[in-house]
This record gives sequence, C-alpha cells and structure tokens, in this order.
Amino acid sequence: MKLLSINRITRTGLILLIGTMGLIASCKKGYFYEGINDDPSQLKNPVPSSLLPGIIQSTGYLWGGDASRFVSLFMQQTTGAANQSVSASRYAVSPDDVDNMWTAGLYGGGIMNNTNAMINSANSLKQGHYAAIGKVMMANNIGLTTDLWGDVPYSEAFKGLANLQPKYDTQQQIYASIDQLLSEAITSLGAADGSQFQPGADDLLFKGDLTKWLRFAHSLRAKFYLHLGKIDRSNYDKALLEIPNGFLPGETASVLFAGTSLPTQTPWFQFNDQRGDISFTGYIYDSMGAASDPRLDVYSDGDEGLGPLYGSEASPVVLMSYDELRFIEAECHLQKAAQNKGASATAYNAAVTANLLRTINDATYAATVARTAGNITLTDIMSQKYLALFLNPEVWTDWRRTGVPALAAPAGSALGGALPRSLLYPSGEQRNNSNSPKNTSMLKRVWWDVP
Repeated sequence: MKLLSINRITRTGLILLIGTMGLIASCKKGYFYEGINDDPSQLKNPVPSSLLPGIIQSTGYLWGGDASRFVSLFMQQTTGAANQSVSASRYAVSPDDVDNMWTAGLYGGGIMNNTNAMINSANSLKQGHYAAIGKVMMANNIGLTTDLWGDVPYSEAFKGLANLQPKYDTQQQIYASIDQLLSEAITSLGAADGSQFQPGADDLLFKGDLTKWLRFAHSLRAKFYLHLGKIDRSNYDKALLEIPNGFLPGETASVLFAGTSLPTQTPWFQFNDQRGDISFTGYIYDSMGAASDPRLDVYSDGDEGLGPLYGSEASPVVLMSYDELRFIEAECHLQKAAQNKGASATAYNAAVTANLLRTINDATYAATVARTAGNITLTDIMSQKYLALFLNPEVWTDWRRTGVPALAAPAGSALGGALPRSLLYPSGEQRNNSNSPKNTSMLKRVWWDVP
C-alpha cells in the first residue's frame, strides 16, 4: 500500500515534501523509504535550508524505524510475533532484510548523502553554521552506521555516479573521522560565521538554537569516546572532559512528529498500525514488572502493545538525552584508570532521576534504585541505562561493550545460543560493490567490541 506516488511530484517540489514531511510510509518491507525516487542532493543547486528539515526528519524515521526495531528485537525489548519479526527475534536476519535501511535510509538517496550535499553547499555559500550542523548530523549517523556494521564506506562515499563502488573505511578510521567532524563543528558553532542565513524554523531539532547544537556535539563526542574505552582507557577521561559542555538537565535531541496524518506519524506507531507483528513483551517487561518500575506503564499498554510514551501518533524519537549523558558520566568515572566511585554514584543517581522526570515526570522511584560510593557497580549503571534508553539503538552498543544485562538467546536462535554482535552487509552492496566485505556471521565483532 503506497500512500503517495513521488513520481508525480516535480523535482522542485520534492525538496519541499522531504523538508516538511520526511520519508513516506508504505506497507512493504522498507516502508519508511519506499517511494523516494529522487535524491534531493542531486537537484540543481540545493541550499542548506532546503536540505536540513528532511535530514532531521529522515534521521528520526531511521532511528525510530529499522534501527530501533532490529536492536529492540536483539536486546529483548520487543518480541517478534509474526512474519520477519519472528526471524529477527531469533537472530536470523538476512542481507536482504537490511538492504533498505542501508541503501534508501543511509546511503544512496538517504540521509548521509543528503547531509554531505548540505555540508558542501553550506561551505560553498559560506554558511558556516549550516555546515557545522551538517557535520553533527553526519557524525551522529555515520556513528550509528559503523556501530551496526563495523567497516563502512565514508571517505569515498556520497560521490554518486563518480564512484559507485566506494572503498570501506575501517571502523578505526571512521571513528577518527567522527572526532574530526565534531571537533570542527564545535569550533564553528562557537563563533560567528558572517552569514545572513541562519538556521531557524528549518531546524527541526533545536529551532536554530546554536548553543543546543553545540551541547549536542559535545554530548555525542562523550558517547563516541565512551565506545572506545576498552581500546584505550584514556578515552573515559576524554569523555568526561566533554560532559560539562554537553546537555543541560531536561535537554534532548528529539525528532518530533506532528502525528496528524499517516506520513507525519512516529515510526513505531506506523509500524504497529500497518504491520503489528511485534509484541511488546520479553525480558525488559518482565524485569520492570518484577521491580515495580513505574515506567512500565508508559512503555507498555498492558496488553502486549507499545505504551503512550513511544507508541502514540506524535511520540518523539530521542536521538540522545541528558539522562544518557549522565549514565555515560557514571560509567566513565567507574571505568577510568583513576576510579572515582563517589562521582560515579552521583552521576548514576542523577541519570536515573533525569530519566524518570523525562518519561513519567515523577522521580520518586529513584530512591528505590539509588546507589552510593560503597555499592555502585557497572551492572547497576548499565541495567538502569538499558531501561532508560528503551527502543534506542544505543542499547545494543552498550550490551556488546559490557555484557549487561545478562540476556539469554531465545529458543531456536540462529546463532547457536549466542547473541548477535553486528549486522550482515546488505545484499545490494554484496552484489554491486566489490569492496564490500564478505558476509561471515552476525557474531563478527566490530573494532571497539573487545572481548
């Protein structure tokens, strides 16, 4: 069921459509991407203000769509009830299953191609703040991509017909590029750019508030340093240096959805309304129920459906939040060479409180799970972070880094009782890009996933 045929829309009108609505939904496997036949980055002389809304909205669709669904099934925050979702619940995910997320969602005519076009356009037009915002969004999304797959195209990507077979950069190289993107963005966002053209209503994340973009950039930098803690423990200290300049209490980078018509409804609502082959049962619900965690009432509808917090027509997709940043702080203080359990416990308690306020606007339950310097553990931090980041792709990264929570593979698992550690490369890349690594197993560890 296609909701709208993009073939009938003029090339000029496509930018307006993407800028105001994001991606279009259909009932097919790749329904958040189906029907997008033109790439706005290939339109003649695109300007940053025309590209930015679609980049942000499309990011929300991807983070709250395919990326969220696969990860939530792997991490037992949801359970497959029928069709492909049953297979994904058992870790039987094929290269075809991830093809749309890669080709239409991230590469091809997807988010990162358009982001690259926006950065290039902004640089050409000397609109430094737009370029900086583009770099933050690129870091956010190439970071997600490499965390899902490992080695991915970047340095030779986004060139269209000039290079249809880009090389794959190593994850180590990708992380260096992420750090450079964020460093450059932080410098640019902290200074005037001399342009009369500044983000405003076209900025669907922060409404042109550059200080919030700056804090988002610092928060992302802390997150990506955290990922590399097992590679080099000094990365925990680097993350801690970013946190004071990160999100303020209550702040999030959230993609909002109007919810007034089907194309503007939040991805999880669309999926449940059209497909309904995922049930909201499993490990997370059992553990929250056993702990009488009040967030369960907004995570679940009580009848194996998704609750109102993330399951309504206009629910936000949270890319990152203040509470996540405080969980990062708690882990870094505990894991760094000069361990500080007191600071870790303080940050942990603040993180739990902040998440309760964000989700149910009542922090009373925080006292039930509070910790001190004498009893704080990594399991405490990561268990609460797993609950706080419900349906966020970051929970898979956290589990691979720490092994928390202690999940058991479901009966009939395709991986012999193990849990997946990366996605297979998509079928389109395997066919069309000779540089694509050969698929081996979803048990393949990415570079930062140190045993």
